[in-house]
Amino acid sequence: MSEQANCLQVEMLAEMKKQTALLERMETQQALLIQALAEDQAEQDPDALPLTYMDGTPCR
Repeated sequence: MSEQANCLQVEMLAEMKKQTALLERMETQQALLIQALAEDQAEQDPDALPLTYMDGTPCR
């Protein structure tokens, strides 16, 4: 394998590692957000009508 091809593979591997780290960070943040939302919902009466739609606009 040529040195240029080997260098390209090393660069690609480095980028893939960066991407993987970013995806793992996103996964952690989303899990924390879901957990916080679930805890917030647990405090509310499950039979009560919702006060807002999923996009945050108030229900009328």
